[in-house]
Order: sequence, then structure tokens, then C-alpha cells
Amino acid sequence: MHHGIKTLSLFFTFILLIGCSRSPISSQRGRLYTVAFYNSEEFFDTNNDPQTADDAYTPTGAKQWTQERYNNKMENIASVIASIGGKGGPAIVGLAEVENKQVVEELVNTPLLKKFDYGIVHHDMPDNQGMDVALIYQPKHFKPTFTKSIPINFGANYNSRDILQVKGELRGELVTIYVTHWPPRSRTKAGKQDDSRLRSAAKTLRQQIDQQQAADENAKIIILGDFNTEPDAAVLKQVLQATGRPDPSYEEELFNTHYLPFVNGFGSYASQGNLQMLDQILVSKALLNDEAGLQYVRGSAGIYNPDFIKHMFGKYRGTPNRTFSGNLYLGGYSDHFPVYIQLRRKR
Repeated sequence: MHHGIKTLSLFFTFILLIGCSRSPISSQRGRLYTVAFYNSEEFFDTNNDPQTADDAYTPTGAKQWTQERYNNKMENIASVIASIGGKGGPAIVGLAEVENKQVVEELVNTPLLKKFDYGIVHHDMPDNQGMDVALIYQPKHFKPTFTKSIPINFGANYNSRDILQVKGELRGELVTIYVTHWPPRSRTKAGKQDDSRLRSAAKTLRQQIDQQQAADENAKIIILGDFNTEPDAAVLKQVLQATGRPDPSYEEELFNTHYLPFVNGFGSYASQGNLQMLDQILVSKALLNDEAGLQYVRGSAGIYNPDFIKHMFGKYRGTPNRTFSGNLYLGGYSDHFPVYIQLRRKR
């Protein structure tokens, strides 16, 4: 992708981000805590749920989703999560496109993840496709104190994932984590793209954040998501108020930690071989004010794309090695790369 900087405002944002990305992580003291998000690509079990559109993901369905293929997918996703953030594994991972709690339970009990003793936060959601979001966490680092599923009103005859809200203590400090997976744009009768569903999701999430910041202007908030749009979209910058500006004086804004990777042409998802930055992590400015306590490590935002989870040759070189292309089984990992950030406690 090629993203030109077309306005003076965006130019200064870019300069700020460059400075942000060059902060010397190694010069700061304290343990790093990795927080990640991974869209696992239609992670269904093999059972037919009559309440959802999962018929293809059964042994006799269009995708011939056998126990063997399910087990392979389980091992693949576990191997990716286990290797994010070094030997200690990520402290917190938001997940998208998991069918139910059973899938997540089996995931955290795989040999590669069991040693981390991950806890689970999951709520059943009204998605027409039967896919939920969830959160897994290492209890020695994060202790949930409150969870809820926040519905989004998309209008008549359409349901999608709720927003998962998890409040808790990360190394003794209160934080609120949102996990979200926005639906794709629809099309009008004239064939034009319609982002009204994205706007509904953005408004719902922004309302929650406004309430928190009204009660506590220093609320520490982390948003993990697949937004089905890129960081420069108006729905993110104007409706959700998530920008690439790290200046903590703009207190109400969220900082999009993956804005700079996007500007530099990187992405977490490939469409027709072109990388797009759909998966992003946003943080409130209270995690950027350089005060004592939990802080975002500037420049730590990344896309986790080791060689073993991507195509290394051919037309799709450098893109995610997915499980399916249509109904053709490829046996890969996911059609998304995970994204992550790091936090540490400043004394």
C-alpha cells in the first residue's frame, strides 16, 4: 500500500509518531507486559449449532470440518499465541471469530498454552454467523473484577458481535479492556459502500468511553479489535476519536498505537494480496502521560508475523497463511496476523 501525507496536519502527526516509535525501550526499567489481539479466522468446533450459520463447519459440511482439521487449527492458533511476547507469553489476548466458550477452553488447555494458566472471559453473542469475541489472561498478571457484553444496535434484521468489556487489575492497577470485532461495510442499492454499521459500533464504544472518562479523566483504557477499516478512516478518527496523535494533552482522544505501522505500509490482513491494517490496539491518553504507574511503551506496537505463519513465496508472499480459501482447505493459521503492544509500570 502507498499512503501519501497530503495535509500539513497529517505531516506533523507523522513526525510525532516517528519520535514516539524511536523511544528507546531498552533504556526503560521494569518488566514488560504484552497485550495482544488475534482474529483467529472462523474458529468453529465441529458440532452443528441450529441457532447459527455454522453448517459449513461440520464433518459433512462444505468445508469438511473434521476433528482432525479442528485439532490442527487448535494447535496452530496455540503455537502463535504462545510465541507472542517471548517465553513468558502474552499477559492478555483478545480473540475474535471464536464460536463459543468451549473452543476457547480447549485452546487454553492445549499443551503449548496450559503452562500459562490462562483464564477466560467469554459471553455468548447474537452474531448471525455464530462468532464471538473473548479474552484470555494470565491470572498472575491480570485479575478481572467485572465483565459485561455491550450490545450494538445495528437496526432491523442485522445482528453482530457485542463489545466485550472487562474491568480488572493489571499488576494491581485498574484498567478497562474492550474487545471488539466490527462488521464489514454493507452496500447500498446503488452499489456504494455504506459504513453505517461501523458508525453504530463506533458510537456505542465511544459512549462507553465517554462515561468512563467523565467519571475518571485518568481512566486507563485498552481497546483490542478488528475494526474492518484502517486507521485513517473517518469513523475511527472522528466518531471514535482514535488518532495517531500521541500527545497526552488531548485527553479525550484515544491513541491508535498501530497508526504508524499503517502509514509505513504494513498490515495485519491481506485482501487480494494487499496488506491492510484492520487489526489495531487503541489506548487512552492516561497510558501515555509518563506518570507513575502503568504506561504504554512507546514504539512497542507491532504486527506479529513470523515466517511460520505467512506465505514465503509466490503471489501471496508475506501475507497470512490462512486456514481456508473459500472452501479450499489450506491448513494454515488465520487470515489475520496478531497485533500487540507492551506495557510496563513506571516508578
